[in-house]
Amino acid sequence: MKYNSEGDLINTFKEVYFKKNNNKRSDFIVFEEMNTNWGKPDLVIIYYDKANLLKRVGILSKYSSIPIFTNLAAYAMFYLASLTKTTLNNLKDFLKVHTGQFNNVLDVLTKRGLVYIYNNTIRIRAKRKVFFIKRIEVYEAKIENWKRAIYQAQRHLWFTSESYIITPAEMSSDISKKITFYCKKAGIGLVLQESKDSFKTVSKPIGRGLLDSYISWKFNELLVDEVLNEK
Repeated sequence: MKYNSEGDLINTFKEVYFKKNNNKRSDFIVFEEMNTNWGKPDLVIIYYDKANLLKRVGILSKYSSIPIFTNLAAYAMFYLASLTKTTLNNLKDFLKVHTGQFNNVLDVLTKRGLVYIYNNTIRIRAKRKVFFIKRIEVYEAKIENWKRAIYQAQRHLWFTSESYIITPAEMSSDISKKITFYCKKAGIGLVLQESKDSFKTVSKPIGRGLLDSYISWKFNELLVDEVLNEK
């Protein structure tokens, strides 16, 4: 397959991916060019727990508005998710913010139904009721310059264990073997397009399950907002 741009390759892959996975008993959402504060993956595909997501959205939809989920709020949830409970002072020390900023963070977390606060103690609500992501797949497409593609895909391993590069399969056997070798060495997956409607996963990423990170909470709340906006 010949492409004028990597965007065309991504669009083709997306169409094939939807056809292949839409009938499976899994719910997923696709985001393009998502800013992770350290790069923008061509595709981010998030698999999630739809039943529990809809329960929380049903609760939040009763309110006229909910605050925007900020980066500071994401860092706070990342910290709180690693603990059974903690004090408000400990959370403030972790975030390293002044009182005004801290109060704004608490406002976001409480109004979005993410935490309990009692006296000077704060804890996350039952995680299955507020965090819905099961898996995060990330894809970088490259028509050429596969070394840069590997570098870009490897940069995403801080928040996902399933990072792939996509490239057309029109290359020599030696080049194909070399790309596969370096992908495995980097811990990322390789997807080759064999024909117009066929993409083959030649090499899978190392895979360590869903990684804990603040960006996972950003994706989680973006997912909540997407569903809320559909109502």
